[in-house]
Amino acid sequence: MSAVATRSYTVEEYLELDAEADDERYEFQNGSVIPMAGAEPEHNQIKDNISRELGNQLVERRCFVMTSDQRVRVSFGYVYPDVVVACDPTYEDTRPRTLQNPELIVEVTSESTQARDHSDKLAAYTELDSLQECWMVHPEKPLLTQYTRDSEGWRYRAHTELSDTVESDAFDLEVPLRNLYALVLSEE
Repeated sequence: MSAVATRSYTVEEYLELDAEADDERYEFQNGSVIPMAGAEPEHNQIKDNISRELGNQLVERRCFVMTSDQRVRVSFGYVYPDVVVACDPTYEDTRPRTLQNPELIVEVTSESTQARDHSDKLAAYTELDSLQECWMVHPEKPLLTQYTRDSEGWRYRAHTELSDTVESDAFDLEVPLRNLYALVLSEE
């Protein structure tokens, strides 16, 4: 992904550009505006599977499960995660409103976003006081890296088999990995 222009943008200029965009979304990182590219069907299917699984399990707790149209504020600017969960959401007064307190963030990586997802964005996510978990999901093979916060800091666990179950103590969840990859990968 490349920036829209080589000049540096202010936060106000970015917010105006993003608010006026019809069918496009832009992320903002340290003065750079980054256009969000369209996703492959498999990426979208995994994102939708995750959203559905989390939504079905968290609706009783009145947690909001939002997909890639929900902007989130991070230390370096603004991002659009693939899936975000907030059980008591608060928003920055922007257009569109910006979530300030995500509790779970999911990124379905791609070839073009993998490096940024696993470096800059992951570092910014783990700085958020509200965040309890972050999942990085590979779209072409069973691989979900689960980062969880406990009293001693951040821990990670890799789930690499479709028969694995992703367990979340923070949300009292058990999610079969095969459900997240439904229609994309199978156990043949």
